[in-house]
Amino acid sequence: MGFITGTILVLFVFVSLFLILLVMIQTGKGGMGGVLGGGASQSVFGSSTADVLTKTTRVAGLLFLALSLILSFLFAKSSGYNTTPVPEVVPEASAPVPEKQGGNDAPTVPTPQSTTPPTAQPKP
Repeated sequence: MGFITGTILVLFVFVSLFLILLVMIQTGKGGMGGVLGGGASQSVFGSSTADVLTKTTRVAGLLFLALSLILSFLFAKSSGYNTTPVPEVVPEASAPVPEKQGGNDAPTVPTPQSTTPPTAQPKP
């Protein structure tokens, strides 16, 4: 793993944890408060807490999205993932299996057929 990929991956983990924390402390529309006590977090930032948390969450979400796209391109490039289509292999038609004759219950094996074309017989 390269230095840039490792640095972006560490930053991605920190942004992910920060985004989880931001979502947990926001108050819901029902007014019940966040998991960590939404009322206490609102008094820290003043009366415009919802605006600050909303904007911070929006920025963290966009950063999360951008970092995830960058990491997906970097890992796809470093793993050598090939996007060219592989030609489909079409199986050849098999020879027809002859039917069983008589009371022989032994399995029958088809005989290989000749691939040479029939020769033309001269007319007399």
